[in-house]
Amino acid sequence: MKVNEHLSVLFLLEKSKASSNGSVPITIRLTVDGVRSEMSLGQKILPSHWDQQSENVSLDAHPNKKEAALLYSIISQALNDLKTHYFFLSQKYEYVSADLLKKSYKGLLTIGEKKHESFVKPERTIMQVCNYKYSKLSALVKTGERSPNTLKRWKITKRKLRQFLQFKFGSCDVPLSLFKFSHADDFLHYLLTKHHIVKNTAMKYLKNTKELLKIAEGNEWRSNNPWSPFITTYKQPKRNCLTIYQIIAIFKKNLIGRLDHVRNVFLFACFTGYSFAELQNLTRDAVFIGIDGKKWIKIDRQKTNNPECLPLLPIPTSVIDRYINDPYCIENNKLLPLKSYTHYNGYLKEISSICNIDFELTTHVARHTFATTVCLDNGVPLETISKMLGHTNIRTTQIYAKISNRNLSVNMTMLERKLFCPEGNIKVTEIVQLLPKHFSTGLRDDTPESNLKLLVDKSLRKVNKDDK
Repeated sequence: MKVNEHLSVLFLLEKSKASSNGSVPITIRLTVDGVRSEMSLGQKILPSHWDQQSENVSLDAHPNKKEAALLYSIISQALNDLKTHYFFLSQKYEYVSADLLKKSYKGLLTIGEKKHESFVKPERTIMQVCNYKYSKLSALVKTGERSPNTLKRWKITKRKLRQFLQFKFGSCDVPLSLFKFSHADDFLHYLLTKHHIVKNTAMKYLKNTKELLKIAEGNEWRSNNPWSPFITTYKQPKRNCLTIYQIIAIFKKNLIGRLDHVRNVFLFACFTGYSFAELQNLTRDAVFIGIDGKKWIKIDRQKTNNPECLPLLPIPTSVIDRYINDPYCIENNKLLPLKSYTHYNGYLKEISSICNIDFELTTHVARHTFATTVCLDNGVPLETISKMLGHTNIRTTQIYAKISNRNLSVNMTMLERKLFCPEGNIKVTEIVQLLPKHFSTGLRDDTPESNLKLLVDKSLRKVNKDDK
């Protein structure tokens, strides 16, 4: 629980210390500006009687209401006492650490510490900054402001950084003062050679570490950010998408049951642009009849949490109709029979091999196919595609929707029809209409060839004048 901008108090179960009857001790984790200290509450509880979201006993799940109420009051009182101790310590000391608060709460402050009018701030470490960032991000995840996947990526960053520090310094944590600019290259080299991580992924870990050093500088835990000059680069990987002929080949292929289900879900994604998480979370009440009398679907986007509606094309409509009476879908209130991400991707690899697709099929291939082959190649504006994909920035959409040869052919054919006659002669009149007025004045409608010569002469005179 976030008490203020500096202090966070978390009540959690120490499941690794479970007793023979299954009860586990309750631990209090104090975090002050990213620095942690833990202590036991002196109480135990069964995990089934605990509600981690409220960080307290579940009054509904606990069978003994009197015992539950007593434990609830003990936890609430402990939180209030910690707040009070922190308040009085902050009036007396220049800086209140997590250990100082712990000692004060447990009545262990020494006489010398009590007499001091100031408390020297210990030098911060990189892992303390990482914990600070992680705790703030965790609080945002609880409120729904940030995605749990973002928190997961930061957890991985923390692990990789610890491993690098152990390799470089022989310790899993070091003071911020030890960080130098050269360590950015060292970290990158370590990730590429020791963990065999692709450069794009390695750069994300470096970008997060650079952000930690920026946080340290902003909070005056370090005078500067040594990694500030380091530029994290990102190379756009090749984005595969299916052609319309490959989509038809997958659609018409006879497949066995388990592959058939996955093929249907994949085609649904190809014509909606939904990610795997969005496909898996679709419920049966997400489908409704729109103002046009056709089936629409409404979802909350996984990344942006934006509620959006999308009219369904015939193929995804037929996929939905196919699973109306599916036992799994009925029992779990799901729109599609999608159970495991691992099985889904594994079966897609089989399908790509059976259908002679020369690259692996994934959920990202489905999204790129929707953006490029289904939408962009058929004249859907990029702004509309961006909204359907759930993007908040159209630059992200430009990564998904690439200009294909078919799209180039269609656009150039339209341009050819606008500028040239069927026999190949240029349409002078149409060109004149596209020019500014100062170019088109003085032209004669009855002699196209003369007009074209005048146009060229005017253009050359304008260019020469501008050069002078």
